[in-house]
Amino acid sequence: MVNKAILLIADDVEENRIREFQLLSEAGGYEVIEAIIQRRKPDSRYYLGVGKLNEVESIVKASVPDAVITYHQLNPIQYVNLERRLRTKVIDRVLLILEIFEKRAGSKEAKLQIELTRLRLEIPRVREIIRFAKMGEQIGFYGGGEYAVEAYYRHMIRRASHIRRELETIRRRREMLVTRRRDYGLPQVALTGYTSAGKTTLFNKLARENKYVDGKPFATLDTYSRLVNFNGVNAILTDTIGFIDDLPPLLIESFYATIAEVLNADLVLFMMDISDEYQEFSRKFMSSVGIFSDLGISKSKILPVLNKIDLASELDIKDKVDLVRREFNDYVMISARAGIGINDLKGTIRGMLERLIVSNRYRNSKE
Repeated sequence: MVNKAILLIADDVEENRIREFQLLSEAGGYEVIEAIIQRRKPDSRYYLGVGKLNEVESIVKASVPDAVITYHQLNPIQYVNLERRLRTKVIDRVLLILEIFEKRAGSKEAKLQIELTRLRLEIPRVREIIRFAKMGEQIGFYGGGEYAVEAYYRHMIRRASHIRRELETIRRRREMLVTRRRDYGLPQVALTGYTSAGKTTLFNKLARENKYVDGKPFATLDTYSRLVNFNGVNAILTDTIGFIDDLPPLLIESFYATIAEVLNADLVLFMMDISDEYQEFSRKFMSSVGIFSDLGISKSKILPVLNKIDLASELDIKDKVDLVRREFNDYVMISARAGIGINDLKGTIRGMLERLIVSNRYRNSKE
């Protein structure tokens, strides 16, 4: 059964980002019945202004959605006030992304990371609910009284501490695995880029795998690594989670172990969908470049891979390539689905890995 949702968007959000928000909602299992936009800064109490909120109340009463989803992350006061006014489940874009992660997470690590992020988001909100409880207010499913809410709050604090310890153990194991691979002399190649760019399709093509592909955001949550031969040079290829615009720092921090695959890589394949309209391509490209910069990843070990050339016109391709050249010296154009340019990609990867191997040997000899 598909759940129905109403989307709330405040501020001057671009149409492309609104469309991406709708796609995220659909990936989360929601049927969007209406998107309500208010072109002003989010209200500090209710997210939307009082007049627009009255309009939303009427729509909620008439359509009875399963959830109301806001584009911006809600603070605890906004969250509690909206649920009290609308009397329905309220989530923001961050929690929506977490719901998608929960549905697609497979490994213990991913599930723990998701639970920790949810706890870190809920703890301030439960604090606000406790404040209301002390004032005699009973809110939503926390309405069991002040004692029950405070007991739940203490349980969340203990559970978050336990998860952090478990994740630290898993991360140490991962670091040991990366070290072991390096001892074997195998270069690490990470496959990343903006979500829905076709990363998993390319991974399947290069690694001869059959991983799940659906074209929706965050089809890949866990990392997958396989030994791949790039025209005579063996390397470990890892498929990682995709980037998305306005990804909150809390999510990046919580999923550090996944991002670490990119940080530890010798070569990063940065995939982009070149069939996107120029404005959309530019937005996603610059957002991804910003994430690489925030992570401290050198451009010298990033190879842009421009995918879906079979779906783009020559004029469009030229403008986008010009944009890529402003940031990177090398790039490769392919169609992962049609198999176009795959041999060129393998040859380019081989050349970059050979230079890396020679450089490492020289460095080791100097030591």
